[in-house]
Amino acid sequence: MTFTFHLEFNPYNADHRWVAEWLGTQPDPTEAVVRLIKAAREGERRMLRWQELATLLANELQAVRAQMQGQPPSTMAEPRVREDPESAQRLDSLFK
Repeated sequence: MTFTFHLEFNPYNADHRWVAEWLGTQPDPTEAVVRLIKAAREGERRMLRWQELATLLANELQAVRAQMQGQPPSTMAEPRVREDPESAQRLDSLFK
């Protein structure tokens, strides 16, 4: 199946030129784009995990600080939003 897409290429933009040159040297440009998108998705997933860990650490530090100052820890925790696995699978299937 042939799929054609159009990219707005700006020859005055150094990043655009660099990417065009890199893409032109790839033996299979389509596969190269697929690998890049997969890497970006994995990077985004890892970044979200680090953000969640940072939030948990900040909450723990706040609780420890409150205990050290003799105050009861705050019971107002941020609401956690959980991703629906079925919805996530449907979204993932759109980009595979």
